[in-house]
Amino acid sequence: MNIRFGTDGWRGVIGEDFTPENVAHVAQGFADVYPKLPEAGRPVIIGYDRRRRSKESTEIIARVLLANHIPVFLSKDYCPTPCVSWMVKTKKAAAGVMVTASHNPPNWNGIKFKESYGGAASAEYLKPIEEAIAANIQKGKRPDQKEGAGFFDPYGDYLTALRGLVDLKKIQKAGFKILYDPMFGAGAGFLEKLIPGQITTIHPGPDPDFGGLHPEPIQPYANEAMEKARGGGYSVCLITDGDADRIGCVDEKGNYVSAHQIFALILKHLVENRGRKGKVLKSISTTVMIDRLCKKYGLPLEITPVGFKFISPAMQQGGVLMGGEESGGIGMPHHLCERDGLFCGLLLLELMAARRQCIGALAAQLQKEAGPCFYKRIDLKLPKEKKEGAEEKLKKFRPAAMAGQKIRKRTTLDGYHFQLEDESWLLIRPSGTEPLLRTYAEAPSLKQVDALLAEARKFTETI
Repeated sequence: MNIRFGTDGWRGVIGEDFTPENVAHVAQGFADVYPKLPEAGRPVIIGYDRRRRSKESTEIIARVLLANHIPVFLSKDYCPTPCVSWMVKTKKAAAGVMVTASHNPPNWNGIKFKESYGGAASAEYLKPIEEAIAANIQKGKRPDQKEGAGFFDPYGDYLTALRGLVDLKKIQKAGFKILYDPMFGAGAGFLEKLIPGQITTIHPGPDPDFGGLHPEPIQPYANEAMEKARGGGYSVCLITDGDADRIGCVDEKGNYVSAHQIFALILKHLVENRGRKGKVLKSISTTVMIDRLCKKYGLPLEITPVGFKFISPAMQQGGVLMGGEESGGIGMPHHLCERDGLFCGLLLLELMAARRQCIGALAAQLQKEAGPCFYKRIDLKLPKEKKEGAEEKLKKFRPAAMAGQKIRKRTTLDGYHFQLEDESWLLIRPSGTEPLLRTYAEAPSLKQVDALLAEARKFTETI
C-alpha cells in the first residue's frame, strides 16, 4: 500500500485503501516524526466528521499516539475541521488530526493534519510522515495501541470564539430568515446554536451516504437547497461542505452565488465595513475580481498554487488580511490561518445586516463594481497512457490567442494559466493523482467561458 498525501491530506476508499490497518500506519508515521517537532511534548488534538469509520478511526489514531507516549485530546462528538484548527491554535497543541474526506463521495474517508498554528500541513511537513509510513509498511511494523485519551467539547471554546468575532446582535436584529444546509455534515448544529430561532436547517443528518450526493457546496449538489430557497421567503441560504471548512451560498431568489463572489463579498465587507487592511492571498484558480478589488483598495495581492497547504503557510508571514480559493475555502488570520465555512457564513450575514440588503442585491452590485465575471470548471478525462504525454505537450503549448483574444501572459505557477487581453483566463492543471486535466475559465460572458473551455478540449484532442 502506497499512502500519499494530496492537496489536503490522505484520502481513500473505505474498505479498500482507508482501512483500520492503514489508519494505524498513518498514525504511527506521525508518531515517529512527532519527537522531532519543535512542539514535541505538547498534546495532539483529534476530531472527526460524520462519515463511516470516522469515529472508530479517530479512536485508533488516539490509541496509537498514546502507545507512543504522545498526549491526545479527542472531540467528544463529531465536529467541523475548523474547530480542530481552533483548538490546536488556542491550546498551543503540537498538531491536529482530523478524520474526514471533506467533500469527497460517501464511500471515501481520510485524514488531515494541522500544524501547531492550526493551519493546513505543508508538503514539507507531510513528507517525513509519508517516508515514515512507507518505511514501517516495508518492515511489516504493526503499531501498538493504548487507551487513556482526554476529551474536549467541540461546542465549547470554538463557539465562544465565533460569538466574539461577529456582531450576532446586529444579525439577530436584522431579522433575517436563514436557510442552512450542512449537507448532512459536521457543521450541523453549530450555526443553530449561534443564531437560535432564525435558522431553518435542511439535511441536518446524520446520513453517511449524504443523500447520495457529494457533500460539496456547488451545483448540482446544491440544487435541493436552491429549490428550497426559491419562493421560501428566505433572505439567504448558507451551505457548508462535509467537514464545514468550505462555504457555499444561495440568494433570496434561489440563485447560486459562487465561491468567487463570496470571497469578493467578504473582502469588501472586511475593508469597507470593518476598516481592515492587509495582504490578500488567492490561489491561481480564483477570480480576477479579487485583483480588481485589491487594486481599488490599494492592497497587496499574492497568488499561490492551488490548495490551502500553500495559503495557510503564506498567512504566517504577517500582515495578511485574508486568503481564499475557488472551491469555497476562505480564511482570515485574525481568526485562523485556515478555512472556516461557518465563520465565513456568519460574515456574510454580518455584511447583509450592515448594508441592510439581501445577498442577491450585494452580488449584483459586486458584478457591476468588479465584474462582469462568469466562471466554469470542467475535468477532462484522459486515457492513462496519455497522461504523461499531455504534461509534456502542455510545456510546449504556447498559443498566441484563444477564443478570439490575444494572450497577454502565460504563467506556470501551478499548471498552465493563460491570461487574455480582456483579463479573461484559462487554467489547465494536470491532476496529480488521476488521468485527467482540470480546466478552469473566467470571462465577461458565459459564451466566452465556454469558448475558452472549448480551447482546452481542443488541446486534449491533439494528444
